[in-house]
Amino acid sequence: MGEPVDWGGQWYAAEHPEDLVIFPRELAREVCPQHVLYGREVVLIARDGGTDDVLFRLDDGSVAQVHLTWCRETDPRWPGTVIYPDLAAWLAVPPQDR
Repeated sequence: MGEPVDWGGQWYAAEHPEDLVIFPRELAREVCPQHVLYGREVVLIARDGGTDDVLFRLDDGSVAQVHLTWCRETDPRWPGTVIYPDLAAWLAVPPQDR
């Protein structure tokens, strides 16, 4: 990523090797075929220390903030997901509004 990122709030960079495997695997387990992230390649880049929210970089350079449920879902609204065009767009949103 180059320069350090000020993630804001309780967000922090995802750097623990186990997290980089566990969270994408959990996302793949949770999403149903109708979910916007189904079948997408993702890379975990940040976590919110106060919630179950994580931030993934998607295969097209956009980023997705996802609220993991830790359950296999059948409703495409879950896990809750907001996609931003890029990391800069996500960082422009105040932490309390993410």
